Amino acid sequence: MDVSTEYAKRLTQYMKRFGLYSVDIAHLADTTSDIIIGILSGEKGLVLITLENIANIFGLRYFEFGNPKHPIPSFSQLPEDTQLRIKFRKDKGKPEKITYKQSPINEHIQIVLGTYALTEEILIEDVIRKIKEKYDVIYKPGEISDRFKKTFKSIVQETGKRNISKIGPGPKPKFYKLIRIPTE
Repeated sequence: MDVSTEYAKRLTQYMKRFGLYSVDIAHLADTTSDIIIGILSGEKGLVLITLENIANIFGLRYFEFGNPKHPIPSFSQLPEDTQLRIKFRKDKGKPEKITYKQSPINEHIQIVLGTYALTEEILIEDVIRKIKEKYDVIYKPGEISDRFKKTFKSIVQETGKRNISKIGPGPKPKFYKLIRIPTE
């Protein structure tokens, strides 16, 4: 039998026995849950340091952990960190999968920039205002200027002028201009 498959089966046994999930194993083994999921699914290769770290969760060496004839330790034989994590998981229940969605900021900026004419002067505060009016979302000036400098650097350019009509402390806002019409 394949060593990776055997190791994954063994890890699954331990996880079921103690009510742990891949996120718990990753936390205790100081790795990512993607790596643990990859090991369990057979998509990731085995690395000795990771194998040793996983085995250490249960107070074992990697060769003891991988041996199907080696008995699974009792709860009281487990390291303290593992016992605490098992108690934590019993209290919290099954972990929720967190999914992150991409921020629509680039799309919002692109649509707002499409309302400007070529070489028309643009202030970041005006872009923020238009996005708020259209999408009811407020972005910080730094988020917009960062996108101007990185994502939209081929479309937007600093003019070198500043809005001197701004009153109060802080730097005067910079003017930008479109050097190319944004396309999707």
